[in-house]
Amino acid sequence: MARVSSPMRVVLTDFTRIEGVQAAAIVSKDGFIIDHVFIGETSFDPDSLAAMVTTLYGAATRLGDELNLGDITGVIIEYRNNYILFDDVGEALVVIVADRRAILGRLRYELRKQRERIRSVL
Repeated sequence: MARVSSPMRVVLTDFTRIEGVQAAAIVSKDGFIIDHVFIGETSFDPDSLAAMVTTLYGAATRLGDELNLGDITGVIIEYRNNYILFDDVGEALVVIVADRRAILGRLRYELRKQRERIRSVL
């Protein structure tokens, strides 16, 4: 029997088809995982990822407020061998974990391009 995918799972899977992307997730702004797709050898605790991303997003939002920088749209964290990006899609955050094979500009473009599609499946 074929597995039926939710529209949200399809969106997340599309992100994981981009070279270098290891994981894609939708996280509620109150720190809960809504859905996720991890590929290959990638192993994350989705609940921990959701909690930490929400904490970081909150800190980045407060920093922007304190410095009068306007509304936050996304966050990029660069590690030695990886990136984590998260993007505000209204009621939730989209989280992408990628290695250095990924092209950062392409990831940012795809996040912006898919923003409305993601909002429509929330």
